[in-house]
Amino acid sequence: PWTKCDNTTADYECCHNDSSKYYWYVSALQATTSISEPGGFVPGVIISWTVGWVITYACLFKGPESTGKAAYFTATFPYVVLICLFFRGVTLPGAGRGLAVFFTPDFAKLIDPNVWVDAAGQIFFSLSVGFGSLICFASYNPVKNNCVKDASFISIINCGTSVFSGVVVYSILGYRETQTSIKVEDVDKGPGLAFIAYTTAVAEMPLSQLWSAAFFIMMMMLALNSEFGSIEACVTPLKDQKALRGVKREILCLILCCIMYLVGLPMCMQNGLYVFTLWDNYAVTIPLLFVGACECLAVAWLYGLDRFNKEIEFMSGSYPNIYWRFCWKWLSPILIIVVLMSSCIKKMIVPETYESYVGCEQHPLNPEVAAGTETWLRDIAFPWWGQMLAAILVCAPIIWIPICCFLGRNAPVPDIPMLEGMEEEGYVIENHVFDWRTEVQEIKTALRIGQKGQEEGTDDKNEVTAV
Repeated sequence: PWTKCDNTTADYECCHNDSSKYYWYVSALQATTSISEPGGFVPGVIISWTVGWVITYACLFKGPESTGKAAYFTATFPYVVLICLFFRGVTLPGAGRGLAVFFTPDFAKLIDPNVWVDAAGQIFFSLSVGFGSLICFASYNPVKNNCVKDASFISIINCGTSVFSGVVVYSILGYRETQTSIKVEDVDKGPGLAFIAYTTAVAEMPLSQLWSAAFFIMMMMLALNSEFGSIEACVTPLKDQKALRGVKREILCLILCCIMYLVGLPMCMQNGLYVFTLWDNYAVTIPLLFVGACECLAVAWLYGLDRFNKEIEFMSGSYPNIYWRFCWKWLSPILIIVVLMSSCIKKMIVPETYESYVGCEQHPLNPEVAAGTETWLRDIAFPWWGQMLAAILVCAPIIWIPICCFLGRNAPVPDIPMLEGMEEEGYVIENHVFDWRTEVQEIKTALRIGQKGQEEGTDDKNEVTAV
């Protein structure tokens, strides 16, 4: 339906740009001009939202058993579609142009903190780091499980899939440029990549209905996989609470699905895309980076890296090498903290904006709010209440970490069954007491040793020169 517009309307957008963008904003979303104009609920969006959560609950209410069965299809089907789209995309005219853009870096972007935040957020998203879903699913594994092999395998497959999917998308965007004269570089932000740019290219392909159906089914499978992990990350720890152990899993899962369904209802209104942008910019990326930094600091510095390394050796059979130890204790927390701090500083200095659909110059959607533009889109700053909501969205997931630390500061440490098994096999487990003075002294010792080795190397070089 996005291949042509309704010519009976007085809108001029279709005549001046591509019909996919017109269909996305006008027909599918029925978007208003600003986030302050809620409009009403969009029937198609709210029906899709409801069906999605019904499917999610149907796949989750029985626990990992039903989730695993569903994952056989939801995890493998996207690869089938990607492979088919790959062979079709790279054989289309203009595919080389798209791939050239994809593999040509723009180093000027590296000075923008938002680029680093988006990159870190993408890795956290794709690997499910910081959500808790990996910990929940891993709790069902046996103790003697090679977690190092699993982690390495998943990371390689994930990054390979990201590059592979990028080749598929940009090869088709190159074909779009040959058909519509829309530059590959003019990639729409956020959902626009899938629902505007990609659909424009697919509409020009032979058997466009087949490729469109396959693509959107793949998108639905990916969304369901994400929901599986998010719900499981909530259900599993709640079931471990003494007060909720008597509640059936089906009831608990139903309550959580209903809560998340209600939270997402504002995104089903005509200003829902702008609400989604607000949540996406603040409620996810920054809290994820904060949680990731806390996890690194808690494991490597508070729990004790030596004890953690012995646990890895006990489970996998091999002691982590110096690369992993260096990343866990130094590289990862430093990089995450630097990216997080720079992003927060920029967001406080530069007002956050969202792309608003304002219509074309000849026929603006709402002239009282904003004038139309050539691209129909205009960056508009969030209102004061949007900025307040953004602060709440950032603090809501983060505030529980210091609260729980304060409430549990004098709580007794429960016995860890795995440590008992390690002691039975001859491992010496020492209690790690975090002390800043000790840690700083270790750093000074390491630096002193490195400086001494460098001086000795310089002395040896001078002796050779003298000879």
